[in-house]
Amino acid sequence: MYEGAIRAIKQNILYRPMTPDDLDILVAGQVSSDGSVPPENLTTEPQAQHLGCFAGGMLALASKVFNNREDLADARKLVEGCLWAYEALPLGIMPEIMHLVPCDHRNNCTWDEKIWKDAIVSSYPDKKPPEQWIQTERLVPGVIIIDDRRYILR
Repeated sequence: MYEGAIRAIKQNILYRPMTPDDLDILVAGQVSSDGSVPPENLTTEPQAQHLGCFAGGMLALASKVFNNREDLADARKLVEGCLWAYEALPLGIMPEIMHLVPCDHRNNCTWDEKIWKDAIVSSYPDKKPPEQWIQTERLVPGVIIIDDRRYILR
C-alpha cells in the first residue's frame, strides 16, 4: 500500500519548478479529483503552498520507516524547494500561496526566460507585457503568480 500511495504522490503532486539556477528541487503542487479520474490522467496545478513544506518531513519519516533511500532523496528535494522559495523572494519569506513554472521533465530542466514570461502573460487577465507584470507584482524568476502574499507565522 505504501508503494502505491508514494507512486501516486510522486506522479500527481510533486513537481520540479523551473529555476534560474536549474536547481534539482521539488515542490508539492495542487491536484483536484472527484475520484472518477484515473490517477494517471490527473493534472498537477503548479502551485506551491507554505503548508506544503511539511511534505518533505513527512516523506522523510516514511522513507526511514519503510527503509527507502529514493524517497529520502525526494524528501530532501522537497525541503530544498521550500528553502529556495524563502531565499528567492526579496524579503526572505515564502508567501502562503504562489504559482511556479513547472518543468516538463523532472530529470531535465533548463531555465528558459521565454517560457517564464509566456507563463506570466497567460496567467493574468490583462495582456500587458510580462515586464510590467514582473514589476507590478514583484515577481522573481520562476514565480508567475503570488496568490497570497501573507506570512502567517507557520
